[in-house]
Amino acid sequence: MLCTPTRRSAGLLLLASLAVAACGKNSKAVVVKNWKSELLFRERLIAGSGARGVAQTLLHPIDVARTRLQAKGVSMTFTPQTFLKGITPQFVLAFPAGALQFAFYEWGKDRLGSGSGPEVLCGAFGALGASIIRVPQEVLKQRVQADIYPNAFTGAVTVLKNDGIGGLYKGYFATISRDVPWNALSFMFFAQAKGLFKRRNERAPTTEENLVLGALSGMTAAVIMTPVDVVKTRLMTGGATGGIAGTFTAILRDEGAATLMKGVVPRVMFLAPLAALTLSFYEAIGKQLVSARLDVPVAALQ
Repeated sequence: MLCTPTRRSAGLLLLASLAVAACGKNSKAVVVKNWKSELLFRERLIAGSGARGVAQTLLHPIDVARTRLQAKGVSMTFTPQTFLKGITPQFVLAFPAGALQFAFYEWGKDRLGSGSGPEVLCGAFGALGASIIRVPQEVLKQRVQADIYPNAFTGAVTVLKNDGIGGLYKGYFATISRDVPWNALSFMFFAQAKGLFKRRNERAPTTEENLVLGALSGMTAAVIMTPVDVVKTRLMTGGATGGIAGTFTAILRDEGAATLMKGVVPRVMFLAPLAALTLSFYEAIGKQLVSARLDVPVAALQ
């Protein structure tokens, strides 16, 4: 008779232990603060690659218009085929460039922490890492967009034959002079916008709200950096010589200061949604990867 309550007590104790363990597991999984710190290196590559590759390829037609407006001596006639010029290097190289960008960005975040200052530096790290692939991509893409080469393969063969590997990095310093500040400013503006949103609304922004915040961040940075973009395009498409300073001075002297803002509308139309889509896609893809690996709902990630 004495064994029955003992067994019952043991059973209740076992159930209680399991319940406590389950509750402990669930409570641990309720909220994962700073989900980005949970990203593995391969997950950063996947999220960055997908985010930049998809966003940049979707917006490629606008990029064609920007290049043709800024390049010297290029016809402004647009046809459906025109908007696909340079799509091959755009598509093929955007994915590895995006992977490097966010891998370097997150590497910087791990070491420098949060705040406006670190955010600027981390955005700059990301742009520098991506420039290894971004500059050859821009050289080939923009020369096809400006009708210098009929396709990227012909362009690559011609550049390598005439100038070697160094030819693929023509305009490198002009490119990073544009990309490093733009990325740094975009990431900083985006982080500040999200922080302001959280303080005002006492919650994190949704995916749709992140798109708006990212677009505003990218647009502001794009306008600021347009003069450098004009100089970079002239150097890459052969419309100028003398380096960054010489090209800048020649444009002011021969064409006027307004030329330095040429293409600002398509540039904003390209970079505002590019920043919005890239930053939002990165967070969405990254959260899905962390959610699947840790077996927690996406809503639990902050």
